[in-house]
Amino acid sequence: MSEPDVLCPLCKVPADGRSLRCPSCREDLTALARLRYAGRMDYNAALAALRAGEVAEARVLLRRALAAEPGLAPARSLLETLGAVGTAVAGSAGREGDTP
Repeated sequence: MSEPDVLCPLCKVPADGRSLRCPSCREDLTALARLRYAGRMDYNAALAALRAGEVAEARVLLRRALAAEPGLAPARSLLETLGAVGTAVAGSAGREGDTP
């Protein structure tokens, strides 16, 4: 895994990759890291939701991931796949929105 791309807003230096603290002023930059990587975190949570069989929750998380990071191609691709699967299931059941 690469180092997080988070700069201290005060010192303008990158956060320490292990502690997420500024090496200069020692400020905790965890909240900034969460904001910076919110899309990827939601994408990973969507994968976990899918593994647990929670397709609706995965869709919500994928939409949220794309709102945070519109260029996150894996999230877009997976959401499109889930949309196609959901449409096929709804059509075969004869009821709109009837998804597993």
